[in-house]
Amino acid sequence: MLKINQIRCEVGETFSIHHIAKKLRCSINDIQSFEIDRESIDARGDDLHYSYSVYASIKNEDKYLKNRNVKKETKEAYVLPTATKSSKQRPIIVGFGPSGMYAGLILAEVGLNPIIIERGQAVEQRAKDINAFFTKGKLLESSNVQFGEGGAGTFSDGKLTTRMKNVRVSKVYEEFVEAGANPAIQYQQRPHLGTDVLQTIVKKIREKIIRFGGEIHFDTKLENLYLNDNQIVGIHTNKQDFSTDSVILCTGHSASDTYETLLAQGVEITQKDFAIGVRVEHPQGLIDQSTYGKHYGHPTLKASSYQLTTKTSANRGVYSFCMCPGGIVIPASTEQNCLAVNGMSYSMRAGKNANSAILVQIPRSDFDQGHPLDGFQFQKKLEQLGYYEGFAAPAQNIKDYLKHTPSDKLVIPTSYPRSTIMKDMHAFFSDEVNIAMEEGMKQFDKRIHGWIDQGIMIGLETRSSSPIKILRNDDGSSSTIQGLYPCGEGAGYAGGIVSSAVDGIKQAENYIAHLNQ
Repeated sequence: MLKINQIRCEVGETFSIHHIAKKLRCSINDIQSFEIDRESIDARGDDLHYSYSVYASIKNEDKYLKNRNVKKETKEAYVLPTATKSSKQRPIIVGFGPSGMYAGLILAEVGLNPIIIERGQAVEQRAKDINAFFTKGKLLESSNVQFGEGGAGTFSDGKLTTRMKNVRVSKVYEEFVEAGANPAIQYQQRPHLGTDVLQTIVKKIREKIIRFGGEIHFDTKLENLYLNDNQIVGIHTNKQDFSTDSVILCTGHSASDTYETLLAQGVEITQKDFAIGVRVEHPQGLIDQSTYGKHYGHPTLKASSYQLTTKTSANRGVYSFCMCPGGIVIPASTEQNCLAVNGMSYSMRAGKNANSAILVQIPRSDFDQGHPLDGFQFQKKLEQLGYYEGFAAPAQNIKDYLKHTPSDKLVIPTSYPRSTIMKDMHAFFSDEVNIAMEEGMKQFDKRIHGWIDQGIMIGLETRSSSPIKILRNDDGSSSTIQGLYPCGEGAGYAGGIVSSAVDGIKQAENYIAHLNQ
């Protein structure tokens, strides 16, 4: 098997076996099979084209190895673990976001019949609850952008980009495709699904888990663990008790009440650095012009994204996060009288605005008061400061923020579904954060001309990552509670849909390995 890189394909052409043959200067009859590994678009300079990498089986492979873009390599495939022993008690998964979903899927596929509990609603009801929140300001604390089937990622841009070099990533993509995603996500440079597609996909994965013997309970919240000498013997929920000796904990980064309970029960939790900031919006056309240059407006080109990062003079990181081309800014609160915002987009990314979080790193020294959960309190205070009646969002033009002047009117219409209130955003942050944000924004404007003059700031972004880490041993188990497997973004081991799903797979594998002993 050969790995062949930098295969050129002109815009408007459909990639085929002929492009590989042209690259290798061989007959198409010599190419026995191929699979696309990566597709990217090259918009540098005057020459707009696609570049592909493929795995291919070709006759007389060795004669092509002199080509610097060719090497021998076989694509690794994920192998499902085998449970050689069964358990008298079914494993329980708490939380049904990406990590819980994939942990549940693996356990179901190997025949271990997991029980999954989720504090929020199934995605069909959840979508209705979120729509009522966006249109009427009616927040349900158990069913919202953060809590419910599919987790926070289901109501986001649905990015699948990851830097992980891990065979489990292929399993994540394969399951998404089986559930209805475009197969191209397996090789696109920046794959995404969109909230509309994700809502369908998570339902189909749920149905597969049930079909393989899993059991899912919605509107069911973990209240506490039942322990015997620090060994799990069951769980107590708001609906019923369950007996078990193993719990994979996938509760997400917003379940601060659950972490408070677990801490009191002896689960070892430490503080972790995180980040806070704002959502910014710009005309999507501005971003596309910056990305594509003279090729802007070409019918083949899709709404583009950006990734910006810098270090300030005080050595604080400032960076863009969860950038949503053609998306909308949304309220993402879980509590009354608190406002957190996030970004979301649909599969077509057809909105007029691009939005992104602009975040400033928050080291533990900014919030440490001696308690492991101080980061959650820091987040909550900000969300309370940023709340206005009806979940209106504070807003300001970026250029006015840099002048320390409240805006009279936003330079572009916002996509935020609730109302906005003109405020000087400096009022919400410390001097250190404001100085860092200002420095970062000036740097970003050098990379995207017009980023300051045509940009607006909407609300406070506080939920980009978990402010805690639940310590675990090398085998994935809790450092203090036997039978507990902390998992995913909330436990401090992932960030985003794919890495969370991968951690769910790993923790399912760890449970199976323990069972097999």
